[in-house]
Amino acid sequence: MRAAMAAAISVVFCLGGCGGGGAGGGDHTGRLSLGVTDAPVDEASSVVVQFSGVAFKRAGAASEIVQTLSPATRQLDLLQYQEGRAALLLDGVTLPAGDYEWVRLIVDNQPGVRDSYIVLTGGEECELRVPSGAESGLKLNRGFTLPADGSIALTIDFDLRKSIHAPPGQRGTGAACTQGYLMRPTLRIVDDANVGAIGGHVDSALVTADCLPKVYVFSGSSVVPDDIEEASGTDADPLVVASVAIENGSTAYRYRAAFLTPGTYTVAFTCGDDDAAADDTLAFIGAQNVTVQANLIGTADFVAPAP
Repeated sequence: MRAAMAAAISVVFCLGGCGGGGAGGGDHTGRLSLGVTDAPVDEASSVVVQFSGVAFKRAGAASEIVQTLSPATRQLDLLQYQEGRAALLLDGVTLPAGDYEWVRLIVDNQPGVRDSYIVLTGGEECELRVPSGAESGLKLNRGFTLPADGSIALTIDFDLRKSIHAPPGQRGTGAACTQGYLMRPTLRIVDDANVGAIGGHVDSALVTADCLPKVYVFSGSSVVPDDIEEASGTDADPLVVASVAIENGSTAYRYRAAFLTPGTYTVAFTCGDDDAAADDTLAFIGAQNVTVQANLIGTADFVAPAP
């Protein structure tokens, strides 16, 4: 396993549908649902996280609102929820309407307990340490407004390509596990009613024997593609990294990057193995601009260069 692992794991908070009312306060309430989504990782076959609750901080309130899960905990393999698919954590819960300052995921992570863990592609299972997951939680410091007598839909993108780390020299916990793994989450939040996607096909000639095929998505047009770096300087850092896989029932390769806000993006294909803890040199092919519109899928295909 490399020092930093990848994968879109997008953790998604689907907050209800759309609908009525303005931002309000007083005795007004709104309804909220919460889900989880992800994208695949190269080195892991499962990334399991056990959630026990979600906390919300309302603007001006002295304390947070904590919603426990029913049943009390929910253990999810995040790699099962990809390309826009999501698993609900909270379904239509009622909260006071108004402005909220932040959202906090409460994660179970007790030493020696099989609550949150990672399974590598070779079959080794290792404990996944989430520093302060149970105490301070995984906090997203961006707010939202829950409309009075209505609902809102939000998605929190939990990027495991930047979040999963294997610190050098740290031994793992678990049968046949020689390396320790920890999660320092990288999160973003979008309005689920105002997102689109980018998808397309990849020429099979590009997916060679040693290729780890991926499509990098960068915010803005005509961006010069670059690798993932923990301490990114002036180089562009990808917003999303989408995996490339065989389409069901065919021999064609496809990809899809979901939960993108409307705007322009640069997409590029690569076969490289990207270590977020290092400055890697990746060869990108077919960089092109794509415009994303709400509730639509923009298309970008990648074709092998002519000989």
